[in-house]
Amino acid sequence: MKIAHYLFGFVLATAVLLSCDRDFEAPPLTEPVYTGDGANMTIAKLKTLYAGITDPALIDVDYIIKATVTGNDISGNIYKQIYIQDETGGINMGVDQNSIFTEFRVGQEIYVHLKGLYMVMYGEQLQIGYGDTNANRIPWEIFNFYVYKNKWPQAENAIPKTISLSQLDQSIVNTLVKLENVYFVDGGKLPFSESDATTNRTLKDGDGNSIIVRNSNYADFAADILPDGGGTLIAILSKYRADWQLYLRSAEDCQNFGQPIPDGGTTDPTDPGITTYYSETFGTADVSARPLIADYTGFDNKDVKYSDISGAVSVRTTTTFNTPHLWFPAGRDGYLTIEGIDTSSGTDEILVLNYELTANLYDAGSEMNLNAMAVTVDGTAMDVPGQVVSNANGDNNKVYSISLKGIPAKNNLKIEFHGKAAANTFGLRLDNISITTASDDVIVIKPK
Repeated sequence: MKIAHYLFGFVLATAVLLSCDRDFEAPPLTEPVYTGDGANMTIAKLKTLYAGITDPALIDVDYIIKATVTGNDISGNIYKQIYIQDETGGINMGVDQNSIFTEFRVGQEIYVHLKGLYMVMYGEQLQIGYGDTNANRIPWEIFNFYVYKNKWPQAENAIPKTISLSQLDQSIVNTLVKLENVYFVDGGKLPFSESDATTNRTLKDGDGNSIIVRNSNYADFAADILPDGGGTLIAILSKYRADWQLYLRSAEDCQNFGQPIPDGGTTDPTDPGITTYYSETFGTADVSARPLIADYTGFDNKDVKYSDISGAVSVRTTTTFNTPHLWFPAGRDGYLTIEGIDTSSGTDEILVLNYELTANLYDAGSEMNLNAMAVTVDGTAMDVPGQVVSNANGDNNKVYSISLKGIPAKNNLKIEFHGKAAANTFGLRLDNISITTASDDVIVIKPK
């Protein structure tokens, strides 16, 4: 009887448990629906209204914007902020919270009530933030008070705009963009980020244009090797002072890589008869500290050696020339020595060394000859033609392209540029060095 009693109790308990499992239903999810006032402000107009601020500015008008979330912190590459945009432009919002993506996914439509928030200037770009908080980020509770979700997120609402690196302008800062036929300079060689710090990698197109891809060492793809070959990149286009930057939202933003590289040892897209064996644009790194050649790490090519025995040549940008280039100061001997270039696959070709040179002829009456920059290739002095430039002729900051024939096809080629102290009387800027096959109409020296 006791055994039968216990068996009955066991069967009854099991039935109850099964009944509970079978009858359980998850609570229904309610789609968020915004019922407040409609939008009365656009992102582009908001930026215009606060374009002149330097300190955080309180928004004291009942502005409301309607926007779509285009970027969040799902991979860890974007930190404590989201990117939003409407049909007029994009902007980022600093938020003092981790894992924002769990609440605000890409494609989420939102209404932002701006009165009580702040406009903040960071790196010469506007963002929506808060006053007197760490990095002017909006506290999470306050963020949820001012930002309203509308409907379920739809990823297809976040549509990137296809652009080229020659089309960058202020109107598309902080928007989602797509770049086709591009490649990583260090693709297949280096990880997205070094393990101890946020790392800039260089992305280029077939025309030689380049841009920074900025990767956090906390991103879940930080240790992954950069994709090799050409492909398509989707990213948030950002800008920090003069530097254009791209932020990947996840590794999936790198698409269809492994295609032929549109530059660097392949056919030049602007001239199907030209092949490039070496190219150096000096990258896109921040050079506000004006590093010397020995201290600079932003060169495009990591497998060749760059040096300057004089210690006089620095990497700079200016208002006119806003990408890194080399500055050879007036009245001093300055050198750029490049060792380890491989042009061996150009055997039986006529190879040309190309570079761009600009004289700093700011003062009235200033005049000098561009052959103040001497060139030596594997110990042989090249015949650099004379070209007198002057302020009176409008040559200040005019870029001249110089092409020198007779470059050997070999391994471990060495090239030396020497800004001669006696002849370089006003300072020279050197940029965009390449070794290519020669076109039929190669011109030795010409204004760009």
